[in-house]
Amino acid sequence: MQAVILAAGKGTRLRPITNEIPKPMVKVSGKPLLERTFNILPDVIDEVIVVVGYKKEKIMDYFGDSFGNLKIKYAVQEEANGTARSLDKARPFLEEGPFIVMNADDLYHPYDLQRCAESDTPAALVAQTDHPQHYGICVVDDEGYLLNIIEKSDNPPTNLASTGAFLLNHGIFDIPQVQLPNGEYNLAEQIGNWASKEKIKVIKATFWYTISHPEDLYIADKFLSV
Repeated sequence: MQAVILAAGKGTRLRPITNEIPKPMVKVSGKPLLERTFNILPDVIDEVIVVVGYKKEKIMDYFGDSFGNLKIKYAVQEEANGTARSLDKARPFLEEGPFIVMNADDLYHPYDLQRCAESDTPAALVAQTDHPQHYGICVVDDEGYLLNIIEKSDNPPTNLASTGAFLLNHGIFDIPQVQLPNGEYNLAEQIGNWASKEKIKVIKATFWYTISHPEDLYIADKFLSV
């Protein structure tokens, strides 16, 4: 199975740390975030497609074409125009069958990614949040399947945030991309629209931590040093 890791962002809220390196190369407890992501991928993953953009050479020079047993390919996203466009850049490298998509710069639990990989339908990994207005929020039916994903609403209907980790297949490319008011094309809402045609299982995360600001790195260090 393949994994697509979205690693093209500039990490502007982490400046000045990200003035010289891309956000996925920021270190937490001594290791770059992207390296930590590679280390927790399910064993079934044998190839990763890393979508790079900002200061891409820092990532490509560090990892090369492999990491442990993982083969690495790179897709380049020159324009920072959203996660849906990031996935588009990876599409030429994707084989038939399901694939995992996830952010390079969030902290996930390997057990949760394993459950995604084992799903018999497409899946969305979600987590409860105290600040639902800051995230894409998932609406779920009584059977545990996704109904919709609503991006950063002032009146969020639930507190289940999309973590950015999904099990998808090529059917997602038949769904029109959704452009946000800021001009970016958003993968989460595209997947939410896909849910009207495709059963998408919702998997609740046991752990998820998103790093946005310098103080988040300090907290992440505490998590990983336990």
